[in-house]
Amino acid sequence: MFPVAEKLPNEVERAAFVEALALIGTDQQEEYYSFCEIGKLISGFDKAMVSLIDSTNQCVLSQDASQPLENKSWPVEQSFCQHVITEIKPTIVSDLSQHPIFGKHPNVISGIMKGSYCGFPIRTSNNLVLGTYCLANDESIDLSQNKVDAIDNMVAKLGAYLERQSKVQAENSSKLLLGLKFATEKFPGLTVDALCRFLEFRNGLLNNSCALVELQNLGFIDTSNKLTNEGAEMLEKLNLYQSSFKSKKLNFRNEAKDFDALFEGL
Repeated sequence: MFPVAEKLPNEVERAAFVEALALIGTDQQEEYYSFCEIGKLISGFDKAMVSLIDSTNQCVLSQDASQPLENKSWPVEQSFCQHVITEIKPTIVSDLSQHPIFGKHPNVISGIMKGSYCGFPIRTSNNLVLGTYCLANDESIDLSQNKVDAIDNMVAKLGAYLERQSKVQAENSSKLLLGLKFATEKFPGLTVDALCRFLEFRNGLLNNSCALVELQNLGFIDTSNKLTNEGAEMLEKLNLYQSSFKSKKLNFRNEAKDFDALFEGL
């Protein structure tokens, strides 16, 4: 029988942080795909995966494999990663069939999973484990310590990025609450539909004359369909769009330096 790992001492806090990220069940394939590509490039492995682990399931955010997994969520008790997140250091396995724990997994016994496996815990700055970064290869590969360290450094950057996302979401939620409070106090007659039309106008998607007149009557735009001071103030209060990364042009002649440049500011 495949062993079930003990829960972490901070499991409740850890799982709550993962839930608050609100990423599980959303399409994050492209957002985290570069992390998968970089890990494969460093290691020479043919599969890579970024996952979050909530209180009950392991959930894949992004993967890079010749045969991508159709099922992107499964009970954590059935996963390798339940054991990976309990370890301080990365879990490096050159031959799954010989591992004292992973060798007992049904997929290893049946031959579905074979070869080498590496699991890296994804942590926040205060040591909450959010999930795992995993590499796998059907043929056994021995990774040098330098490569393990390089991937571990990248996974630390991944953890910082997820933590930054959490902070941005919290800031955006606070701004939304303040913006809605401002809207209801400043414009008592404002409806949700009217607010949606105002945001459509801001994004250049509104050309309905009746809707434009409504925004004029509310004081958001003038008769020339230009933003008023009140409209500009409303947009400032409802500013929900921020980018975690700055766009950068990189010269990869100095690979280590430029790799770090991708993640500076986190």
